[in-house]
Amino acid sequence: MKIKIQDFEIVTLGDHAIVFSLAAKMDTKIVQKITALSAFVKSKNIHGILDVIPSYHTLTIIYSITKFLHKNKSVIEQVVEFSNTILNDFNNESTNIKTTQNTIIKVPVCYDPIFGIDLENLSNAKNISAQEIVSIHSAIIYEVYSIGFLPGFTYMGIVDEKIQTPRHDKPRMNVIAGSVGIAGLQTGIYPCNSPGGWQIIGRTPWNIFNKSENILAKFKVGDLVQFYAIDKIEFDKMNEHNL
Repeated sequence: MKIKIQDFEIVTLGDHAIVFSLAAKMDTKIVQKITALSAFVKSKNIHGILDVIPSYHTLTIIYSITKFLHKNKSVIEQVVEFSNTILNDFNNESTNIKTTQNTIIKVPVCYDPIFGIDLENLSNAKNISAQEIVSIHSAIIYEVYSIGFLPGFTYMGIVDEKIQTPRHDKPRMNVIAGSVGIAGLQTGIYPCNSPGGWQIIGRTPWNIFNKSENILAKFKVGDLVQFYAIDKIEFDKMNEHNL
């Protein structure tokens, strides 16, 4: 099923989810609208909704078939009715919703070549110094557009076109936890040791994801993030405390 309601395209995802979609692109206004709708749906504590997942230009609502749906109406009827109601209520109440500017999360990164294993190649490819790459990368305030691929992996953008670079054609078998990479328009942090193809330019001492220590997420969709450079000595000191 696919319908259009206001600015959103609504589709069902299997028999237990509804996806609200806006224009398929990375755009601050779009992700802000998605996160606002996500917060609104969560605030309603609707019976039968199990999870609400914002990402880029979509909001996916996971529901319990037995608790959310009713036998006396078809699934399509109920999805259309729910979608109309939630979007109308969201638009009517959005003017009364107080919005606050997100605090910028400052993330330390050591861009030393021992961690920034692709920094030299990127410098040669872009014909700019490694220090300039660091300056450009750390000057931008990035927005978190999605969490995925790995638990806690952050897809952030938008990277300055001067240092945008594609993924490696062949991914590495092991990228170390905390590695900060670039892939096209996006930058992100590997939360754990993992195969990966992003161009690695540094590493943060922050512990991004550790289930055993109950560190399940440092970031969420809509957060603002800015990196700042630290040296190897400071990295080692921070790393000892497993921030």
